[in-house]
Amino acid sequence: MSRQLGIAVLGAAHMPHAWAYVRAFTSMEGVRLVGVHDVDREHTRWIERDFAAPYAGDADVLLGSPDVDAVVVCSANADHRDHVERAAAAGKHVLCEKPLATTVEDAEAMVACCEAAGVQLHVAFVARFLPLVARARAAVRQGRIGELVGVVGGNRGRPPLPPGHPAWITDPVAAGGGALIDHSVHVTDAVRHVTGSEVTHVSAEAGALLWGCDVDDTAVLTLRLDNGAVGSVDPSWSVPAGNPWDHDFYLRLVGAEGSLDLWDGAEAVHVVAAGVGERSPAGLRHESFAEDADRAMLEAFVASVRAGTLLEPCASGVDGVRALEVAVAGYRSARLGQVVELR
Repeated sequence: MSRQLGIAVLGAAHMPHAWAYVRAFTSMEGVRLVGVHDVDREHTRWIERDFAAPYAGDADVLLGSPDVDAVVVCSANADHRDHVERAAAAGKHVLCEKPLATTVEDAEAMVACCEAAGVQLHVAFVARFLPLVARARAAVRQGRIGELVGVVGGNRGRPPLPPGHPAWITDPVAAGGGALIDHSVHVTDAVRHVTGSEVTHVSAEAGALLWGCDVDDTAVLTLRLDNGAVGSVDPSWSVPAGNPWDHDFYLRLVGAEGSLDLWDGAEAVHVVAAGVGERSPAGLRHESFAEDADRAMLEAFVASVRAGTLLEPCASGVDGVRALEVAVAGYRSARLGQVVELR
């Protein structure tokens, strides 16, 4: 495919992610942003203003354009299935925001639909594209820490509350839950990606303890992997207001002969910012100087489309299903007060 690859964004309700992806696409060689669609134009406001992104009023017309080769879905979680299936029906490859869906049944249907249409389905598990994750994966797979016995991971953040975020993110139907489903999927996928092991048992606690949300803002999951290793995941929205960083990602891998500790804040500096409103608050800030993992993920998505096959380390639809299964099992465990065994 020598011509420019045409990209469409279908749904921008995940506003910060949609904005970051459009920023990357508009500066990427060999790629053209054909259009952005969302039924709520407020979701595309920053994208249109900051990048002069062309707004498409009709999703079907946008998907039917011969200029569009691939679609990025950044809609509300509950809308992912509809948008992915519409893109697949139009013969477009898809990168879908996480979590893949709000139910395992929907996620599996999305995978089947894309397979039947002969299009690729990627999931936006950006942690795979952090260089430190790639190095950890190589070390674990090469046996440099011995047999894996334990994993501790976390992806903590602030609650995505209005007006900085659209209200759907804390709606239990539109989002499928709260912090547990929002953040655990990143860590679960990283554990699977790094170790090559699958989660077999899940035990969890979840609650609305910190922010007065209608969904869980605090959770902890205990995992058992198929190689016998155990793990824990903290996906809580527990970062306080005024903290220098808004979210983090960390992973500790314990082996019989050594251990590895990863923290995405290691490649960052402290700066004092004057602030330009809510999008860039004043005060002491923790600013990363690491490689742009969003851009690396999108470049790999583009390369996969051009190559005609999903390339490493891209996450597939099946990867999205597996991470969602753990989150759903976590909610079931918290509700029933018992360990949930995955099939």
